[in-house]
Amino acid sequence: MFPVLLAIDGFSLSSFGVFLAAGFIFGVFLVWRLSRAWDLNEEKVLDLTLLTFLGGLVTSRIYFALEHWQFFFPNILNLILVLKNPGFSFWGGFLGGWLSLYFFARKFRIDFWQVADIAAVGFLGGLIFAQIGCFLGGCDIGIVQKGFLSVSMVGAIGSRFPIQIFEAAVLFLILRKIWAKATHFHQRGQIISLTLISIGIVKLLALPWKERAQLEFIFPLILLILGIIIFYKMQPTRTPLSDFKNLGKFVWGLFSNGEVREKVVINIKKSWYNQRVNLVWKVKSLIKLLRRLNVRSSPKNTANY
Repeated sequence: MFPVLLAIDGFSLSSFGVFLAAGFIFGVFLVWRLSRAWDLNEEKVLDLTLLTFLGGLVTSRIYFALEHWQFFFPNILNLILVLKNPGFSFWGGFLGGWLSLYFFARKFRIDFWQVADIAAVGFLGGLIFAQIGCFLGGCDIGIVQKGFLSVSMVGAIGSRFPIQIFEAAVLFLILRKIWAKATHFHQRGQIISLTLISIGIVKLLALPWKERAQLEFIFPLILLILGIIIFYKMQPTRTPLSDFKNLGKFVWGLFSNGEVREKVVINIKKSWYNQRVNLVWKVKSLIKLLRRLNVRSSPKNTANY
């Protein structure tokens, strides 16, 4: 789409780099808000965030170089010249980032699971911007498709399905739900587990729409399994077997009990009503804000000054 936003005298500003920076700023903002809400040491948390980001950035670049070793290893300077030879790996950055977070959290003597919950929200927010930058920069491209949704991608032949935008949209909806849980009381480790599960599911569902290698499902599957393990580890009173039994009872009651179906319908109607009222309120607030920004003094009022 638009891999280069600005080019002046040989210096080019990539769209992926700009959105990666925007994602980092947005992620840091979310981390800062949560650290204040949870009454944590904001300076320590922000320092930890910066170190985690740098650790993830380095491992992301190294992993990308290993994936494209034919280009990087003849000239090792290509690994350092990021602006001239851009390229990062999501999974390399993810692994390095969380390893850095674990190491520096222990060094700063901060509860790892508590800060991991905060970092998960920031990571999810930054990932949304990264997906948009990936769409503009032409990385992680979708499959060849003809239709009104298909777009041309840089470096790819044929029109492609914009899977990056769909991932960003789904991740944004997930972020809204995760944020609501993160700002209220929850068990330690619950936010990071739900985030890992959500990202794993999104990445797995997106694979058929991507032009990727067949073994790419391994990392999202590991992410999903890891999230489930953390979820039940931090909540010893719950087990997968008990949840499976409860789900079975609910499904059976849904088909065999009219009262259960009626309750489900009522809950759906309540949820829809609340979402509609919330949307109407936000639209009205936006209209009021736009009206205030567009206030102009009349000629009569101007003449009085």
